[in-house]
This record gives sequence, structure tokens and C-alpha cells, in this order.
Amino acid sequence: MPQPAKRKRGNDSATESFKEARQKIRTLESSLSDKSNLNNIVEIFKYAKNPNPQTAHAAIHSLGRVFTALLASGDLRKPKHVDENSAKFKVFTWLREQYLDYLKYVRSLLSSDEPGLQLPALNILLANIKSESESVMNNNGSYHFANAVYGPIVKAIITSTNFNEHIRKELVEKYLNVYDDLRHYFLKDAAEIMDQAYQKKETLKKSGNYNSNKKAKLSETEEQQENLRLIASNVLSILEGIRTMPTEASEIDEFWTVNPNMYETKAVQQEKQTDDLLGEGLLSDSESEDEKDTKRDGKKRKHPLLQLRVHKRGFTDCWINLMKMPLTEEMYKRILLILHKRILPHMHEPKLLMDFLTDSYNVGGAVSLLALNGLFTLIVDHNLDYPDFYIKLYSLLDRNVMHVKYRSRFFRLLELFLSSAYLPAALIAAFIKRLARLSLTAPPAASVIIIPFIYNLLKRHPTCMALIHSNTAISESEDPFSMDDMNPYECKAIESSLWEVQTLTQHYYANVSTLAKIFGEQFLKPKYNLEDFLDHTYATFFTTEIDRKRKKEPALAFEKPSTFIWEI
Repeated sequence: MPQPAKRKRGNDSATESFKEARQKIRTLESSLSDKSNLNNIVEIFKYAKNPNPQTAHAAIHSLGRVFTALLASGDLRKPKHVDENSAKFKVFTWLREQYLDYLKYVRSLLSSDEPGLQLPALNILLANIKSESESVMNNNGSYHFANAVYGPIVKAIITSTNFNEHIRKELVEKYLNVYDDLRHYFLKDAAEIMDQAYQKKETLKKSGNYNSNKKAKLSETEEQQENLRLIASNVLSILEGIRTMPTEASEIDEFWTVNPNMYETKAVQQEKQTDDLLGEGLLSDSESEDEKDTKRDGKKRKHPLLQLRVHKRGFTDCWINLMKMPLTEEMYKRILLILHKRILPHMHEPKLLMDFLTDSYNVGGAVSLLALNGLFTLIVDHNLDYPDFYIKLYSLLDRNVMHVKYRSRFFRLLELFLSSAYLPAALIAAFIKRLARLSLTAPPAASVIIIPFIYNLLKRHPTCMALIHSNTAISESEDPFSMDDMNPYECKAIESSLWEVQTLTQHYYANVSTLAKIFGEQFLKPKYNLEDFLDHTYATFFTTEIDRKRKKEPALAFEKPSTFIWEI
């Protein structure tokens, strides 16, 4: 008869210990209904610091319920007309200290290595925001958001060294993408925290007296730089996930606390709240004409939290301050990838990104390619003057651009930039010639983009047809075109010919050679749809060849062997 399995005493002991602790916590919590037992809060707090995550989890939830009840009853509100030496005031002071210590401890759990404590801590803290706000609103009779409590939570999140996907997803999907007030105040607080951290670094850099030891000074500066990168990385991860920025005032309708319209506030209070929300400086410029007219007509103004411009300014402040931070190349690319679609449309003043985008465009490489979208938006929609735009664009065309993963994106934009029929023929010829030269060393996936691209340019700019009919250059040695000259107006492309396209008719890949032969025929085709060629890769070519129907099997030898002889 088999022996019964032995019980694991260690695990059972731990489970039993947790059950006992949970029961004690419940007993202590229930005893707090009698205010003579308020000291039991300290006992529950001890359990909250227990190394057992289950016990700590039960304790912080218990304290959350206790302090929520105390907020609702007004016991955490400073009593009026009470002597500071009275017992009532001393109880209030002690309770307030316990409450603040509790919030501080729960905020520290946001950096915990235990996900089972991180997420509950976040949920408890945000539930507390609602309770704190309601407590003040019930007392004052006017709208209030407990940003004094929310700000430290935001700081704890974005400065956390253990920020991970679990807490990011919980924060963004459950709260910031749902509630307009939480999102706005997060953006506002994050902007202030980043600005303070950045100013601290700048002060440290300028000051020469904070440390006489050069090595220690360097170490302190590097540490500050790493802290800034940490904050920037955490903030960027959160901002990337925010996809519900309002585009109209009517979309501002979901609130974690309450809708501000529920409380009527005086005009003076609204003015003060507007100033608090918008701040001062570059981003708090003059009001719109509609708002001035509203004031002039004496109509009731909307609460600042219901105004679209307030949300846009908070969004703008946050992104501008993020872009001041020391960004890694990877963060740079992540910002530029979403800038034209998810940042610029929601900014209060998109022109503030002019310097960032022009600097990015001048960096070169993949960063410049990604900056094109945003820069083009500013040029077209916001009258950005960039006189050397086409010269810089021309310089981006090198062998590397044929291999980057943003290649298709670049060619879409390039087609857009060269679509005007009023561009000089010399400029268009330079782009055609440079692309043709690059096609000789480009992978097949890039060559099949370049050929129809050149065809479309020639159709759109008939003046450049001379490049096909000219016989002045039939090889690189005789070609007057200078590939090394980065000025498209001085590279002598218009004096050259497209001998490279003729060379492509001998390409090893049949699709490329067949496509190149179009230049030897009459230009009867209106134009190619470039989208049909942009997403080709080696993988798609391979799949096409494998799936192709063959009339007969390909030959494996030029003569059919009479017998099979295997030699090893």
C-alpha cells in the first residue's frame, strides 16, 4: 500500500501564518469602529510592512478602508475653532501623520519587486484620490481635485527604478486613457517634475562650488544624467500609450472624481484655477478671441478642466519638457515615429517643436528620416521656413537608406516632396540620377521601388526626359554627374544620362530586369502606383518564387545524366 504523501510543513506553516495575520488584521480593523481604539492603526501598519506579500497586501487594503472612512467622516480634516492644545486637535494631528505615513509607504510599493503589491498599491492610491477629493468637495461645496496627493504618486511612478509593463498597462489602460481629469493632471504634474529635475541638473552643471573634488563632481553629474534618462524613459513609455486625447471640448466627459459642472464656482475661483492649471510663461499666452468674447458678453465660463485648450496646454508642456531631457537614440526614434500623428495634432502650439525637428533632421541617418514627417507637417500647415530643405533631403539619399526598415516610409514622403510640377528640372534630375546610381548597389527590394519612382518623376517632369535620350555618358567613367557633390544644383545631373537604368536590365533578379526594360519602351503608362512596390522584402520575393506555378520543373543540369553515380 503506497504511503500517503508527506505534507510540506513550510508552506502550510506560511499559509497558516498568513491566515492568522489576516484574521488579526480584520479584528483590528473592526475594532476601529470605536474611536477609543485608534491606536490599532499602528498595529495594522506593522502588518503592512510584513515581508510576506500576502500579509502586506491584506494590511494595506485594510488601512485603505480605514482611512477612506476617516476621510468621509471628516476626522482627517483640520477642525475649526479648536484650540491646538486640545485633545481633539492632537488626535487630528496624530491621525493626519498616520495617514501621510501610510500614503508614503504605499507610494514606495510602486517600486516594489513584487507585482502583487505594485498594482494594488496603484489602485489604492488612485482610489484615495477620489476619496480625498470628495471629502474636500463635500466640505467646500466647490470642485476640487486632490492634486497635492496625486502629484507625489505621479512622481513615484515616473522616478521608479522598477517601472514595468504591468504597472504601465494598468495606469494607462485603466486610468489615463479613460478619465480626463487623471490624464490632464498626470501630464501637468509630469511636466513640472521633469522641469524641476532638468533645472536641478542645469544648476548643478553651472555651479562650481557644490563639490571641490572633480571626480565626485563628475560622478554627481553622471548620476543626475542617469536620473533624467530614467524619468524620460518612464514618461515616454506612458505617453506612448495615451491615445484618447480629446479633439473637441464635447469629448471631455469622463472624470475619476466628478464632473466639474456639478459644482458652481465663482468667477474669481475659476480665474485662479485657470492660472494654476495653465501656469505662466511661454505656454500661457493670450486667450482666444472666442474666450475674450465670452468674457465681454458676461456669459458663464466653463470650468478650466472642461476647456480643450487647458488639456492641450498640459499635453504640450509635458512633451516639450520630455524633449528637453537627455534622450537616447532609441527614445529619439520612438518620439519621431508618433510625432506627426499623435503629438502634433494635440499640441496647443505645434511651432514649439520647430527646433526639435530641425535639429533631428540635421542629425542624419534614421533619425533624419523619421523627422521628415513632422517637419513636413510644420512646413505645410504651420509655415515653417526651411530654405535648405531639398539640399538636406538630397543628402539623405545614400546606400544606408536602401537598407533601413523605414525605407518604405521614406519613399512615400520623397514622392510627396517631389510631387510639385514647379520644382526646378535640375533638382529633379539630381534626385533621379542619384536614385539610379544607388539602385546599382541596392537590394532587389529597393531596386523595384526606385525604377517605378524614376518613371513617375520622368512622367511628371518631361524636361528630364533628356536623361534617357542622351548618349553623353554610357558608364561611370564618362559620367559628368558627381555622386560626391551633396548640392543637387551643382552635381551636373542634367548633363548626364540614365545609363544605370540600362544596366539594371541585366540584373540577376528577373523582376528587376523586367521592370527596368520599361524605359526602352514608349511612355504610355500614366504612372505606377508606388504602394504596390513599397513593402517588398527578400521574404516576399522568396514566397513569390516558391508559390509560383511552373509549367515544367526547372533543370538541375544542362545534360540529363544516363545513370546516377554518387561519389563521396
